[in-house]
Amino acid sequence: MNARRRKKDEPWPRRVYARSGTFWWVRPTDEQWIKLCRVDEGETKMLERLAEEKRKIEIDPNAGNMPRLVDVYMDSHESKYAESFRVEWRRRGESVKTAFGRFDIQQVDAGAIYDFLHDNWGDKLPTFQAMHAWLSKFFAWATVKRYATSNPCREIEVKKPKKRTVLIPSDHFMAIREALGVYTYEKKIKGVARTITAKVPTGPMMQVFVDLCYLTIQRSTEIRELLWKQDQADPFGCSWVDEKAGVIHFVPSKTEDSSGETVDWPITPEIQAVLTRAKALAPTFGQRYVVRDENGEPKTDAACRDAWRDAKRRAGLAKMPYTIKDIRAKAMTDAKRAGYDIEALQIAGAHADRATTEIYLKSRDVPVSTVRLALPAA
Repeated sequence: MNARRRKKDEPWPRRVYARSGTFWWVRPTDEQWIKLCRVDEGETKMLERLAEEKRKIEIDPNAGNMPRLVDVYMDSHESKYAESFRVEWRRRGESVKTAFGRFDIQQVDAGAIYDFLHDNWGDKLPTFQAMHAWLSKFFAWATVKRYATSNPCREIEVKKPKKRTVLIPSDHFMAIREALGVYTYEKKIKGVARTITAKVPTGPMMQVFVDLCYLTIQRSTEIRELLWKQDQADPFGCSWVDEKAGVIHFVPSKTEDSSGETVDWPITPEIQAVLTRAKALAPTFGQRYVVRDENGEPKTDAACRDAWRDAKRRAGLAKMPYTIKDIRAKAMTDAKRAGYDIEALQIAGAHADRATTEIYLKSRDVPVSTVRLALPAA
C-alpha cells in the first residue's frame, strides 16, 4: 500500500497518517506502513516513535546501503522462521551487516562473498554453508525487489559436508547420562583425602531431556519445546503431551514450513515413567514446558549443550565427539538393530521420504562383510 496525497490538511508530519485510531508512518525506503502508536497515546508518543523509526534508516555518510537493506530484509522475514531459531538467524544477519557495512549492494560481487566466507569460516564447513545460505536468500530477495541485478552467491561453490558417522556406544551413553546427575570432588576429612559424590542441581531435568530424546527419537529442539498442554494460540503448530489420548503430538520445527510431516508418539510405560519424573521436578507450580529451567521456561540449546559437555568430561569422555544430536542417531540405529523396518523408522523420524531415513542410518550403521576366504593352494 503506497502513501497517498492528503485530501485535506492534517497536523501530522509528512508521511504520517491516522487510520482506525492508530498513527502510521509510510517508510520512504520501501513504502511499508509502520505502526507508531495509538492515537489516544498522544502526539508526543507519536513523535518519539517517528524519530525512532527514522533513525533506523538514517544514512551514515561513510556507510553503504547494505546494512539498511539487511535490516529491512530481517524485519520482513524474521517471522517466517521458528521462534527457537530466530536469535541465531538474526545473529547471522548482524555478521553480514558488520562485514559489508561500507558496501552498497551493487558493490557486493562474488569475490566479496568468497572472501567473506573463506576468511571467516573456510575451515568450518557447517557455518560456511549456513552463512552462504543466509546470503543467498538475502540476495534472492534483493533481486526480486530490484535492489540487486543478480545473486552473486550462485558463483560460490559449497562443498557438501561429510556424512556424520558418529554412533555413541551404549555404555558411553549411559555413562554420560549418569554423569549429568552427579559429580565428584576431593576433600580432606580429618586429614584423610576422600572422594565425595554430590548431586548436580539441574541433573534430574537434564536426564529427563536425554531420556525423551532417546525414547521418542525426536530432535532435541522438539523435546526442549514440548508442552504439557496444547497451545491455544498455535494449536496445530506445537508439540504437546496428550495424556487423555495416550500420545505425544510432535510437530517437528524443521519440517513445519516444508514437508509438514508430523508424528503421534504413543506414551509407552517407559515414556510415562520419564514424564512422571518430570512433573515432580521444580518448579512444580504452573508447569507449561516438560523440560524447563528454574524459572519454568524451556531450557535453552546452550544450557543443554553445556550440561552435556560437562557430563562428558565427568564421565572421562571429553575427547569423544558425541553431541546431543547424536542421541537421535543412536536411537534410530538401535531401533533398526532391534528389528524395526525402514518404513516404521521413517514414520518415527517424521521424515518426508524413505531415502532420508536410509541415508540417516547408513552413515552410522556400518555393514559387516560375510565374505570368507582361505589362502590359495600352492
